[in-house]
Amino acid sequence: MKGFKKVIAAILVFAVLFSPLVPHTDAEAKVMWGNQELVKGQIGRVTILKNTSLYNIKNNKLVAVKKVSKGQTYRVYSYSGKYGGIYGVSKDLYAQKSSSIKYERAPSDKIQALGITVTKKSLASNISYPEASGLFNKPFEASFNRKFLNIAKETQQANKELKKQEKEDRENGWSTGSYFQNIKYSVPYNQDNILSISVTYDEYAGGAHGMAWIDTYNYNLLKAKRLSLKDVITDQKQLGKVNKYIREQMIARNKKGAGFWVEDFKSVNLTQDQYYYTNGGIVIIFGEYEYGPYANGINFFKVPYSIFK
Repeated sequence: MKGFKKVIAAILVFAVLFSPLVPHTDAEAKVMWGNQELVKGQIGRVTILKNTSLYNIKNNKLVAVKKVSKGQTYRVYSYSGKYGGIYGVSKDLYAQKSSSIKYERAPSDKIQALGITVTKKSLASNISYPEASGLFNKPFEASFNRKFLNIAKETQQANKELKKQEKEDRENGWSTGSYFQNIKYSVPYNQDNILSISVTYDEYAGGAHGMAWIDTYNYNLLKAKRLSLKDVITDQKQLGKVNKYIREQMIARNKKGAGFWVEDFKSVNLTQDQYYYTNGGIVIIFGEYEYGPYANGINFFKVPYSIFK
């Protein structure tokens, strides 16, 4: 049950060629634009070319309130065509469009790197799925959204089939509870142009207990590419370090009451095992009955980049 316009072309090519595929440290979570950090909500910046003023709006007029000097830069959060064009540099402070200032629009890939918008959508109270917006690759955005809508629809259909099966089992005296399949999602990582979506399924179809499992979806948003563990753990040496670390973690958890079958764990499967990105590393997931009894549940192993990079 494991799963799986034009934009500014020069910017995209540069970003794809020179941006790292995988974030490596917490410090890299900052998005730098030249020597200045880009912040959420910022759309550009103005550089003061000649001594000038910044303005407030009072009684529908621009009123100079602050003198600024050549060479200073300000983040821009909004633009209005009023008053000949004004750039919002704070809540109530504006730079007026003129030869005294230079405005630069923030590159689309850098704005996206601050984190796209992921909105919760639902087909029913027990079926939620993510809808993304803010990607500058619009065809990929549309494809992404279709994918997760289809996953939700498949779950909805599975629910219907389980309800039908439940009815038949009740008629035969076999049903021991309400049959269902639920789905919910989380967004463990959404920065550096890397997006992780974790989808959790919960199902009961009769028997002693239900089952739960997780499918993860990790993307490089610049390349519009789904990533696998092979994109993170890139050679056998790194894999060996990860395996050793997880084995040690299993042993440590067993000392606290877990029941991992340590001898059964040979290696992370780089093409099949589920994982997602987190600050400073990745989280590898092993499902129910995988390397341990049902009581162990679904297991998460955070592996810092420092362990294997």
